[in-house]
Amino acid sequence: MGKTIILNLSDIKLTGDILDVGESYGVIYNISKDAIDEVSVDLLEGSIDEKTTHGEYDTCTVFFYLSSIWRESSKVNLIREASKLVKVGGEIYIWDINKEIGEVSNNKVMAVLPSGKTKEFEFKNLNPISKSNIDDTKRMLSDIYDIKEEKVWEDIFFVKGEKIK
Repeated sequence: MGKTIILNLSDIKLTGDILDVGESYGVIYNISKDAIDEVSVDLLEGSIDEKTTHGEYDTCTVFFYLSSIWRESSKVNLIREASKLVKVGGEIYIWDINKEIGEVSNNKVMAVLPSGKTKEFEFKNLNPISKSNIDDTKRMLSDIYDIKEEKVWEDIFFVKGEKIK
């Protein structure tokens, strides 16, 4: 086990219907539950049926999931497919690990929620050929989203964007 990384999510306010892409370790649900009374969090894994869900979500979250996909084209495709489900003016929130090719990651993450409670999980990426960083992620978002906020701390990055088309 590597180090313990503290991720402060206490100021995150997710609104409306939320599309949670991938496995979020229960963190996104807990943030949403703390932020609003009624919440609809849907997990996206696999193919999307656009006919029934096009442009239906206010917010999309991707929590430590993109780095598990090693091909850049697959990451771009995931972002594009998920973005079809987000309303224009909706937001995307991405948290992930900064990792270069040849590196591995095996850390504990303690997420501080808006309620003040913490949610702990282990994050492992032992694939030496996968790469994940803020610049590549912003580039993947640039034709669909206007980047509103970005942060890098320790080995983690955060990007928030607003859908423009």
